[in-house]
Amino acid sequence: MMHERVDVMIDVENAEPRVFITCDIYREKYVCEDVMNILFSYGVEANCRWFHGKGFVVVDLGREVDVFRVIKLLVSRHVRGYWVIPIDIVCRSRYEDVTKCITNVIMLKGVNLPLSVVGVCRKRGNFIDSCSRLLRYVGEKIEDLGIAVVDFKGYTHVLRVEIVYETTYISLYERKDEQMFRVHR
Repeated sequence: MMHERVDVMIDVENAEPRVFITCDIYREKYVCEDVMNILFSYGVEANCRWFHGKGFVVVDLGREVDVFRVIKLLVSRHVRGYWVIPIDIVCRSRYEDVTKCITNVIMLKGVNLPLSVVGVCRKRGNFIDSCSRLLRYVGEKIEDLGIAVVDFKGYTHVLRVEIVYETTYISLYERKDEQMFRVHR
């Protein structure tokens, strides 16, 4: 069964998925309305895609847009969501593809390797059998490469994996930044 996707957008050249917002199921449309109103009032061009009944929306932005500025705007204006998460890379929901994308993100963002990471995963659909198995698989691979160490207590970075049917959204951010992504009501 395919998920229903609806777009709310203005003309955005070279836009790509940059922000993932979790929300209540069946409230996705209202989150997109909030996003578009907030960003439009600040002159930020965006495209908001909601997936009816799935509890999340995806915001497409141009690469030149500062994603952290957008997140701060959305969180400070209390968008109707729970988490406003930056997206670093998007890939197919297959173990090998997710592992390759995570490796690339760590290599691009990791200043002092190996990074100390903890994985956070949420799965919608059945393209991946289990978040815990995926995180264990990826953890072994990145540790074998020597680019990261999985650490559940003393981690410095969060590796967030949002699996949405055949598409996976991946974020890598510093632990200290995590509260910036939480919408406080």
